[in-house]
Amino acid sequence: MKKSVLWLLALLVSSSAWAQTKEINFRKGTVAEIMAQAKTEKKPIFIDAYTTWCGPCKWMDKNVFVNDAVADYFNTNFVNYKLDMEKGEGIEMAKKYEVQAYPSFLFLAADGSVMHRTVGARPAEMFMDVATIAKDPAKNFASYQKKFDGGERSADFMMGYLKVLNEAALDAGKVAEAYFATQKSDQLLERGNWKLIYENINTVESPTFKHLVKNREAFAKKYTADSVNNKILSVYGMALNRAAYEGKDAEFTKLKTNLTKLNLKDAERSLLFADAVYYERKQDLPKYHAANIKLYDTYFSSDANRLNSIAWKYYETIDDKAMLQKAEEWARKSVSIAPGYANLDTHAALLYKLGQKQKALEAANKAIAAGKKNGDDVTGTEQLLAEIKKM
Repeated sequence: MKKSVLWLLALLVSSSAWAQTKEINFRKGTVAEIMAQAKTEKKPIFIDAYTTWCGPCKWMDKNVFVNDAVADYFNTNFVNYKLDMEKGEGIEMAKKYEVQAYPSFLFLAADGSVMHRTVGARPAEMFMDVATIAKDPAKNFASYQKKFDGGERSADFMMGYLKVLNEAALDAGKVAEAYFATQKSDQLLERGNWKLIYENINTVESPTFKHLVKNREAFAKKYTADSVNNKILSVYGMALNRAAYEGKDAEFTKLKTNLTKLNLKDAERSLLFADAVYYERKQDLPKYHAANIKLYDTYFSSDANRLNSIAWKYYETIDDKAMLQKAEEWARKSVSIAPGYANLDTHAALLYKLGQKQKALEAANKAIAAGKKNGDDVTGTEQLLAEIKKM
């Protein structure tokens, strides 16, 4: 009896180990070849749209694509394909399907049309739910898109479509505006609508955004002044940065004027951010530096990450000694707040660029010691140390 029990246990362990070898069968070949296989097999296509640097993508490989139930379902119901969206055909596919976040999961018909799509790693059970929805012609992305294009505008439908778009990391502005056009002014103040405004309205041209700005006191009374304030600043900030990047001077000036007139809390911070972007693009270093001084000394003087980030940017892009000295001050402050490897390394690099050999040596050695203790790759700092010793 005892031997039989042991044998049975061994069999169960062996079966369990064998079951864990299952995984999604990702096919090899070109996109065209995969589509041809899908047509022949009369199956839809599942594409794992990934990048090599994406941590959640690797997590899915290790924890979900090897799940027994997931592997069985996907191998039975889909032609499965992995595509690096930053190499080869992946680059054009990323443009074609507007893939901007990773991992993205595309479920396509054999002709390449989108059945369903979503973004983000998730456990096996939730991933199976996504696959089930993808095959459901009443619930998938394509069904919502078809109904919307056909004129469906009911509140429940529109909220469902917005949810699908958000889960796919797609711009939902057009759909949100169509939904809000069906709502009366007092309805826009309802909690569900405020949540949708906060998540989906992101342009200053939006009629709904203009309504929010005009009625910001009513929204602030019902919710919080900070949440309304932050939403308006966020939208203006995106618009300002876009105008600065694209060199639209008149639009940039108009946006600054309009935002200033609103007298919002912390508006200066958004304006300084925009000025830094604008003057950097204009290569007006004195004004760029002046904006950064006020921004980081006023708003981020206790934020080690931001101080380190701007200090490193100066190290990489600025040669003016006075400006570098200010960057060294920011780096030193970041080290005093959080003396980790990255901050110490930035400080050492700036001291080196300023020609302060002894201080640079001390900072580089501290950075290397901190990095090794934390298991960081300190190769870059070791190379810097060698250059410092040559001074």
